[in-house]
Amino acid sequence: MPRLIVALDEADAAVRQLTRYWKTFRQHDDPRTSPAIIALEEAIWAGREARIHVILDGRANRILAGAPAREQFATVILSRVTTDTWRRLAPIAVPAPKQNRHPGRFHVIQHDSTVHETQAIVMTDAEVVNWLADPHDHESWPPATPRAPDTDACARGP
Repeated sequence: MPRLIVALDEADAAVRQLTRYWKTFRQHDDPRTSPAIIALEEAIWAGREARIHVILDGRANRILAGAPAREQFATVILSRVTTDTWRRLAPIAVPAPKQNRHPGRFHVIQHDSTVHETQAIVMTDAEVVNWLADPHDHESWPPATPRAPDTDACARGP
């Protein structure tokens, strides 16, 4: 069975919109929770067995309401978060390290509580398109000449 990756950008906003949509169109005998939200929660809880992996961007407070739900994620990536958010999403890796304002810098937290400060490649929209369009050109990244990050970069660091 092929692997399926479910990526949800701005998870909190998406769940709020799905909830609002479901309240608008829900029939009297329909379940109270949106079937889309139920499916996402099931993918988080049991998806790995079916080769379904979930990537959430955003706080996802509604979906990750309790510690057991957060335990379903083997890796947490955080950037520029408050100490409170760090404690909630990465409680095994406290205290929170000092946040870095360098573009593309973030922290990767593994289940063994290892924290790695990591640097992402920062690319402009045009560079992303060129990179995706020519897979044989991937060896040339990152460019030999460092440049200042572009403010309209599509693949900005967190």
